[in-house]
Amino acid sequence: MFTTKKQTTPIRFLVILILSTVLFAGCSRSATPETKPPEVPQVGVIDMDKAINAHPKYQEWQKLKQQAATLRQQLSGQVNQARNATEAPAMDLQGSVANGLQTAAAQEFNAKMAAKQQELQAKLVQKADKVHGELSVELKAYAQELDKEYQPQIFNQQLKLQTVRLDEKQTAEEKKILDALKAEQANKLAAKEKELGQSLDALLAPEKAAIEQELAAYAQQVNAELNAKTVAQTANMSTPIAQAVIPPDGAVANKQLEQQLGMKQQEINVLEETILNDVRDKTAKVAIERHLDTVLTGYQVNVKAVDITNAVIAAFKK
Repeated sequence: MFTTKKQTTPIRFLVILILSTVLFAGCSRSATPETKPPEVPQVGVIDMDKAINAHPKYQEWQKLKQQAATLRQQLSGQVNQARNATEAPAMDLQGSVANGLQTAAAQEFNAKMAAKQQELQAKLVQKADKVHGELSVELKAYAQELDKEYQPQIFNQQLKLQTVRLDEKQTAEEKKILDALKAEQANKLAAKEKELGQSLDALLAPEKAAIEQELAAYAQQVNAELNAKTVAQTANMSTPIAQAVIPPDGAVANKQLEQQLGMKQQEINVLEETILNDVRDKTAKVAIERHLDTVLTGYQVNVKAVDITNAVIAAFKK
């Protein structure tokens, strides 16, 4: 279940998103001291519930939850029927062992998925480091070009203000020209930074999509393998018990429903993590574009923040 507690704690972005955000921010701050970027809000806020509900995969997640709910209803009905019958101690033993097998299968699934995610994430980080290094060089070169273009003009304007006798009106006009030059240089640098940030996203998008598809396919494969394994183990375990006590009708079906429900919940968890990672990804992108230092997941009194929820939702559709 998605839980988005309303509190003012910064969103923890994915490793790669943190890398790209921090490194591009570092490049922006490396501009010359004379360049003063336009003032922008430093804090943003996002409504996580609204963003999650608007995600393209939200309906798929809801469908999986409905399927899990149906399995629970079926299991509950069969369990209630079983309770009306007399349960032998041998069947209690069978249920305990089957539960142990299900727990072991879930643990094995989590371990395999964690290892696979780590493997794929390492590849993505390696790719991102290479691309980001190339874009950083491009941004640095562009900043140097801007310095060559604007610094002589800024210097001349500053020199004029310091050496030429001007009345109050003339001084104000010259300062306005100076500020306009600085703002123009800063805006060009910010636009270039945004352009390179979008280039980074575009270059990494195929990698991220491939990883998501590979992870989903791997989850289905592992689910099928573990389900078959657990069913076989349950059947092997049930044979000697059935020789002494004939289990009530539907007992085996109960175990199969439990296994299916457990595997379905694992699919739900994987998709949920995918959605949350994408929300964090898009939030980081918007934060970079708007020069936000922190993004909060809720409002707080006396905190001035820019709501970027709609911008994050719009990023889903790109």
